Amino acid sequence: MRLIVIIFFIIGTPGTLFATEDWTYELSPKAKEIFKKRVIQIPCEKIPELLKEKKTHDLYFAIRDAGIFKQESCRPIIRKHKDELMRLGLEGVISFYLLRLGDRQQLNVFAEIFDEEVLRDFWVIELLGFLDDWDVSGKRLVKISGYSDGAASEVLCSAIMWRRYLCGEKIFKQKWYEIGKEERIKKNILDYFYETCK
Repeated sequence: MRLIVIIFFIIGTPGTLFATEDWTYELSPKAKEIFKKRVIQIPCEKIPELLKEKKTHDLYFAIRDAGIFKQESCRPIIRKHKDELMRLGLEGVISFYLLRLGDRQQLNVFAEIFDEEVLRDFWVIELLGFLDDWDVSGKRLVKISGYSDGAASEVLCSAIMWRRYLCGEKIFKQKWYEIGKEERIKKNILDYFYETCK
């Protein structure tokens, strides 16, 4: 029940909750260029400064991008400031970062954050697009679509677009419909997101 309310809240507020020019929100030529060139827009070295200013969004972007590009140099900075980052609600993106650097135990941590704290940490939905497994994160991506009633949120579409771009269209389509069937998501909902989010 909570997930349904959360998804409705997220989807029902487009342009406000997720109003951003962040490059991962749209799989544009510019976004692809940033991804291919591995451009870090907010270096991890700025984390102490951003913490002083309580710039939660920028902290999220710095850690997320370091995770996307597997930037090892960010690890000691995150470790040093972990308690402060956690107090700001950045547990999900820290887990994502560690998972991208090879700590597979973080997959279950990330899944628990998603299952229990979506409203507190709505960013975990976006991060699903950059993970490469289907049993845990892919399954959750598919399940979100079942709560949407066909009204694609910007953040959900973003995750779907990146997932299909990074894993390849053939694998994405196969897994999207295979898991959707296992999770008993209506085909018209799966079709809607498959056709819309590309």
